[in-house]
Amino acid sequence: MERELELWHKYYHEDNMRHLFIENSYYGAEFLNLWMQSDNDDILEELYEDWKGTAAYNPYTKDFYKKIKSECPETIFHGTDVGHQYNITGQRFLKYLEENNLENTEKYLLAQKSIEKGENYYKNRDHVYRENQMTENFIMEFDKLEGESIMGIYGGAHTNLDAMDYMTNSVPTMATQLKEHYGDIIHSEDLGYL
Repeated sequence: MERELELWHKYYHEDNMRHLFIENSYYGAEFLNLWMQSDNDDILEELYEDWKGTAAYNPYTKDFYKKIKSECPETIFHGTDVGHQYNITGQRFLKYLEENNLENTEKYLLAQKSIEKGENYYKNRDHVYRENQMTENFIMEFDKLEGESIMGIYGGAHTNLDAMDYMTNSVPTMATQLKEHYGDIIHSEDLGYL
């Protein structure tokens, strides 16, 4: 995580990047964006509690996001994974949108879709579905940016170029699919050796 932060710090300050793609749900990233604009850590604390039982539930993750907020305050998060924690984080985000009269917005529709994708993934534990949805979500978010450079932080299971998914070995990884879609603009660095 220290190396990921170093890389983002460099891209943010030296290359003027602002868009950070993460292995999180659409609504998880949207909550992080709301937190980035807030004057307290209440939203981050709620998210952190939602992550109980996952690899993200550790103090390093919380510190990672706090450092981004303090050192790279214009960061915009994009969550491109299926809707993890759909029954807690997802429902809370829908409630937030409803309380702010945002039911008829793209955000509401995308949150609902993310929840549905999460429900589908967990109902069937379908890893092929997840890999394909992560790719589709990434393409949708990236194409909205119209030529902006971005950095993504994902687990090695999704970032190995020219490889198949590690769970079923039956579908190309997200990175492989993205390279096929976008060509040589996709670069991947494995930080697993650290």
